[in-house]
Amino acid sequence: MARPKHEEDLNAGQDSFLDVITNIVGILIILVMVVGARVTKITLDAASQPAPSTDQVALEAQVEEREDTLASAESEIQELQTQAALVQAAIDGASSARLRLATAVAAAKVEVDRRKQAADAARVADAERAAKRHDLEEAIRQCTLETESLAHQKSTTAEVLAYPTPIGRTVNGDEIHFQLAGGRIAYIPLEELFVLAKRNTQRHAGSIAAMAARIETVGPERGFALDYVIEAKIDQARGQILIRSREWVVRPVDAAVGEPIDQALASASQFRGVLGGVKPDTTVTLWCYPDSFAGYRRIREELHRLGIPTAGRPLPEGAPIGGSTEGSKSVVQ
Repeated sequence: MARPKHEEDLNAGQDSFLDVITNIVGILIILVMVVGARVTKITLDAASQPAPSTDQVALEAQVEEREDTLASAESEIQELQTQAALVQAAIDGASSARLRLATAVAAAKVEVDRRKQAADAARVADAERAAKRHDLEEAIRQCTLETESLAHQKSTTAEVLAYPTPIGRTVNGDEIHFQLAGGRIAYIPLEELFVLAKRNTQRHAGSIAAMAARIETVGPERGFALDYVIEAKIDQARGQILIRSREWVVRPVDAAVGEPIDQALASASQFRGVLGGVKPDTTVTLWCYPDSFAGYRRIREELHRLGIPTAGRPLPEGAPIGGSTEGSKSVVQ
């Protein structure tokens, strides 16, 4: 820390004053030594001469005068030394006071910094509390608006369909099939296609070797064709040749086969027409692809409302609708 200007001037004046005093004291000491040497010489000379002369008397007078001057100078020197001691004591006191003042200033600065940090922390806490309060007020305002909005809304009643406990049983009676794909539902005339396949097999029957593992196709019928594999099996015990379809696949001839779900649920739809011609205990099997699960739920709810047993067969995307002699039957709930 830079020393104040007035302190530097005071120290400079004190140093000059002490230098002057030291110089004066040195000069006086030299004068005393010179005078003492001359007095000794004059005394020796006077002792060797029998009678003092006029010059000697004058010289003694000068010596006495110089001795008086020396005594006065010594007195002044002592007084100056006393003053110098007082000045030094004052300087020491001022240094101690300056040190105490610097210590007090440093302590005050530390206290000011501490209070400033505390004030900053308090301001930050106040700002955070204000922000939280604003957020809470905004949330309360939003809740109030939502409450008022709900209070003015008309109450609506949602119909919830309750299904019976899903105890599954294998379908053994009559069964009709529908395909749900692309948001559309289409009737699969499986029984009609099987009748066409039976007639086609009987009409083109040949040797047993020609009929083994032969693939035939019939249709289309209502937008679907049937591909099936003919299998000939010899029953040696009865002496008969059995011809049956080992595997079959039904495929739509057009991707847009059938009708949209909304149209199918209307009163005069093809879907309603097919349902109107089935027996009461006939099971409806729904072959559903992933893009039509929402439509499947609507169709199932309508069938449940009509009291028609329903079986679901979900299919992965691109998988064909088919069956085989080793396949499983539908399960109705």
